Amino acid sequence: MTEPTDSDKGGLPEHPPVLTGEELTESVLRSLRLAAKRAHLLAYQTGTGVVTRRNGKVAVVPPDPAMYEDLIPPPFQASD
Repeated sequence: MTEPTDSDKGGLPEHPPVLTGEELTESVLRSLRLAAKRAHLLAYQTGTGVVTRRNGKVAVVPPDPAMYEDLIPPPFQASD
């Protein structure tokens, strides 16, 4: 027989482990990369530019297909 968990008792479920150090850094960087990819995809879909800051200057650049190509599902191909 297993021990009842907090959620079985009507309480809140246990929350996920807290990330620290290198794990936290990697998680934040992964999230920022995904946000940048989504921004480029959205800019491509809407025909707008991506706002960036380089060398202290704000610039609007065209979306880079290399940033979002892995977010677009491959085209449907009918089987023969």
